[in-house]
Amino acid sequence: MKAARPAASKQNQPARQDYDSPWKDILVRFFPHFMVFFFPDIHAAINWSRGFVFLDTELQKITADAAIGRRLADKLVKVYLHDGREVWVLIHIEIQGKREKGFGRRMFVYHYRIFNLYNRRVVSLAILTDDDPRWRPSEFGYDLFETGIRLKFRAVKSLDYADDWKSLKTSKNPFAVVVMTHLKALETKRSPELRYRWKLKLVKGLYERGYTAEDVRQLFCFIDWLMMLPEELEKKFDHELAEFEEERKMEYVTGIERRAIQRGLQQGLGQGAASIVLRLLRRRLGELKSSVVARIEALPIEKLEQLSEALLDFTSIKDLNAWLRDHAPARRKTKTR
Repeated sequence: MKAARPAASKQNQPARQDYDSPWKDILVRFFPHFMVFFFPDIHAAINWSRGFVFLDTELQKITADAAIGRRLADKLVKVYLHDGREVWVLIHIEIQGKREKGFGRRMFVYHYRIFNLYNRRVVSLAILTDDDPRWRPSEFGYDLFETGIRLKFRAVKSLDYADDWKSLKTSKNPFAVVVMTHLKALETKRSPELRYRWKLKLVKGLYERGYTAEDVRQLFCFIDWLMMLPEELEKKFDHELAEFEEERKMEYVTGIERRAIQRGLQQGLGQGAASIVLRLLRRRLGELKSSVVARIEALPIEKLEQLSEALLDFTSIKDLNAWLRDHAPARRKTKTR
């Protein structure tokens, strides 16, 4: 399936920011698979022979000054329908572990800004990966004095796939793996040992699906990001995966940067350890305030090690702030006379 690519190849692009969600990488690499997995009717309406283009510059313009919360996995893509019409597809991935009151408003703001700035018709889509089966936002609007406005958007809930695990296991679509990972990450949130077993099972399963080595590496990075483990279990995971790859003579993912991160924490590299923990926090929570960064950089190595394990259960900045309040009280300013 031929796809139009961004102007620069992936190899020539600057490395993505540490706080970017791997969801973005997955979307870019497997966009047609994403559409056919979650929105098969829209996939069927798209003329894939004409390719598609990610409109990162346009999306940045509409979100740069919008006070609409963190944006970890938003994408704007230009596609063409079979009847020749050009359509812009807005994709928003909600990866917080709980419902968000302003989510519908955020979808509305994105939608009207794109239309206002570029006069393009927009299809608004959302993937909800939280753990609340009752939270199902699908519209935003208001009515006042017989006037009003309303945006309807389509949202898919990852929890809804839990009852069809057998189909997920046999599917060759990469997003079957993505959904399985989200489901098991939620299920094992309070059980590191169970998470370890499922992480190993999901990663080993990548080799059975006929993916290329690069596809395996991309999906591994996603699983690794979403299912972080405590240090001891991470080392055990590394060892078992290395043996597994050696037996199969498939060295696809061993020796990647994640191991350097773990080694850095293990060796206690002072300021280097703080940088590692900050990287993990940004991947999980988004960009951090400078005051928060300063407090983390001032932590002793033992506190950094505690934080590296505690952050596995963080779902929002509030969790990090609560941890810092309990374990690293802010220093009081001394009064000058």
